[in-house]
Amino acid sequence: MDVSAEAYAGFVNVAFNVSTLTPPFNIYANTPSFVAAAKGFSAFIQQYYAGIIPLIVGNVQQQLVTRIGLSQAAGLGVLRTLLNEVINSTVQPYTFTAAELSNRTSEVVNQLGGCGVKAEGLIVPLQLGAENRTTSNVVPGDVNSLAYVRFEREILRMVFGTGNATMPGGLYRDGFIGSLYPRVGD
Repeated sequence: MDVSAEAYAGFVNVAFNVSTLTPPFNIYANTPSFVAAAKGFSAFIQQYYAGIIPLIVGNVQQQLVTRIGLSQAAGLGVLRTLLNEVINSTVQPYTFTAAELSNRTSEVVNQLGGCGVKAEGLIVPLQLGAENRTTSNVVPGDVNSLAYVRFEREILRMVFGTGNATMPGGLYRDGFIGSLYPRVGD
């Protein structure tokens, strides 16, 4: 897994429709940048757990995955709360705010995932807010305030950064090796 500043910068470049931000985006440069990136990764994991829990056979295994998923959701809540505290702050050295970074990277994730709006920034249109009543979005959820669900192909499209579950890139430039990966087609 490539967790370099350069790998994540590719997502941000797409989000802001530029070939490369000047200076290149660095998730490790400051707190808002890092928390925004961590929020994105945590959201992938939480949504994936929400998707696979019903597919797990066996009570012990379901309990384990449920507990991991709940811990992940709590961590995502902490990250989104931290990001919400700096929502209107400018992400230095750029002119955009933490809210704009969060919203734009969420849009890119949704485009790459190819299955509608499941990633949400911290400020959303009223129709995407909790039960269509708010634009503040610390706890993301669907119209019924339930967690979004993602499956293998969506996650691969996003972490590869290609929009294609069979074309490596992004965070996994060399793809995956294993017996299950070849079974996940696009």
